[in-house]
Amino acid sequence: MNASVENASPAIGDSLMTGEAGKSEVIASKSNKAGGDTGSSASRTFLRRYFVVLLLPALLILFSILAPSTFLTAYNFQTILTTNAVLIILAIGETAVLVTGEFDFSFGGTLGLSAAIVVMLITDNHGMSSFVAIGISFLAALLVGALNAYFVVKLKVKSFIVTLGMGTLTTGIGLGLTGSQTVSNPSQFLKNAMTKHVLGVGLPFYYGLIIVIVVWFVLEYVKTGRNMYFVGEGRKAAFLAGIHVNRIRVGVFLLSAITSWLAGMVMLGQTTAVDATYGGPYLLPVFAAVFLGFTTIRSGRFNALGTLVGVLVLAVGSTGLEILSVASWITQVFDGGVLIVAVGLANVLGGERIDSWM
Repeated sequence: MNASVENASPAIGDSLMTGEAGKSEVIASKSNKAGGDTGSSASRTFLRRYFVVLLLPALLILFSILAPSTFLTAYNFQTILTTNAVLIILAIGETAVLVTGEFDFSFGGTLGLSAAIVVMLITDNHGMSSFVAIGISFLAALLVGALNAYFVVKLKVKSFIVTLGMGTLTTGIGLGLTGSQTVSNPSQFLKNAMTKHVLGVGLPFYYGLIIVIVVWFVLEYVKTGRNMYFVGEGRKAAFLAGIHVNRIRVGVFLLSAITSWLAGMVMLGQTTAVDATYGGPYLLPVFAAVFLGFTTIRSGRFNALGTLVGVLVLAVGSTGLEILSVASWITQVFDGGVLIVAVGLANVLGGERIDSWM
């Protein structure tokens, strides 16, 4: 019996060695194949992550060739940055909301209402200072954010429905305050704060840039930011992990309201007038920029730097089309097409996460 075992042992050993050798050959073969595919795989990964970033210089080169005397000027680039400060501020606020798996469609109405309150308080109460009027409008914006949070978090109504209705409600109140008219801005403080330039670029762009940096830092390096992503990935799992889910959800609605208020102050100072419907046209560009941002830098995640790139892509594209004097419908096709493509790419990258929101 011992002899048979001894005789069997070499056979078993040979079999094991043959098996190991075979495995080694397979692994080596796969490694060689993988090595051959590494270059193409890395290229695909790079393009998927930075396609939108590369789109920006591509658009700059295209419009510089088509309109070198008007597009390719320092003044034009300064104007692009200055005039898109409102879009940057609104888009960053919406980015924070989307990170947590919610929507906020009320930012346009909050913008218009905040500006309308400032104008009407100063106009109807000649003794009221700009600072007091601005402070009251800030509290009104916070109230809008708090109401959104109450209905969504406490009453468990879908944020899509609540904020869409809130946007219409606040726009209606703003129209009531202004008598459905465009009213001049009496605040000299806002005019000075929003029209000054540094290096040829208006101060509001720098305000927006500061917000981008702060939100980026929080999302990337602060525990609260990581918790926001966890909440967006799954509320139940985040709750079981000890995260204050509802507190974070309330916080992002308040943050969105604050950025909407700031955007209203910027627009009021830059245009020197207010119309309660001014925020409406920003609805599509904001979401287009945020979903473009979802597909770049941190591909598959809403992120502040990606949103900034998305805003710049939209700004350069729309400005270039305007300089070329194309028909207005082409600009609308561009904006709508970008949103469709951005959401499509986000759906591919985000999978079930995006589907669950829609």
